[in-house]
Amino acid sequence: QAQWGPRRLAPPTTKPTIAAGKQCPAIEMFFSFVRGRQAAAVGHRATSAARTYGTSLPIPNPPPGTGAVFHSRMQPPKYSLSNPKWFGIFFAMNVGVYSGHYFYLRFLMRQNPPNPPRDPENTGAPEKHMHAVDDE
Repeated sequence: QAQWGPRRLAPPTTKPTIAAGKQCPAIEMFFSFVRGRQAAAVGHRATSAARTYGTSLPIPNPPPGTGAVFHSRMQPPKYSLSNPKWFGIFFAMNVGVYSGHYFYLRFLMRQNPPNPPRDPENTGAPEKHMHAVDDE
């Protein structure tokens, strides 16, 4: 990628033009680049359409008569858990999370004190509710 600015590539000083039926060399070079990329994309599309993942490295071909390049036991996954192990760890983690949560609520978190009892002789109570409807 060309970037314009100080200490980078300078912008082109001449504009590409078409003169006497011939194109400018810059335009020819651009279109040849585009055609080459299109041809590469068309050839790559046919091989990568069947695979949802890929590599830029060459894919090896199996030796004649074998039918497989690498069998599944040659390179087992480095970190792989069976279903019972994975679900055992998963449920143990959930039990730990929930029990820790309720342990914190029950034994570590402060409890709010109860509300004080109401004073039946509260003299500051209003005679009439402020939002009551006036019946006059």
